Amino acid sequence: MNNILLYIIIIAVGFFLSKKKVIPNFLKKKLALLQSLSLFFLLGIMGYNIGSNDQIIKDFHLIGSQAFIIGSLSVIFSILITFIVFKKRGI
Repeated sequence: MNNILLYIIIIAVGFFLSKKKVIPNFLKKKLALLQSLSLFFLLGIMGYNIGSNDQIIKDFHLIGSQAFIIGSLSVIFSILITFIVFKKRGI
């Protein structure tokens, strides 16, 4: 629960900084690069944790099929809901 509160606080601080225009323009131009580097770092850490956990490796075929089903359904329903919303708005 504490982690979730920390995440919400960090997002709120970022939102506040954005609205108050505290971050200079030259730094805003570098945010995409910073986000990409952070994402690559996070994915690397996650890959390391998955690779070092023997239980995950043993059950990988089960986890992979569940992830595929959940991911596929998420994409399908996202497209469907977007289509319905845009159709109702006449866009």
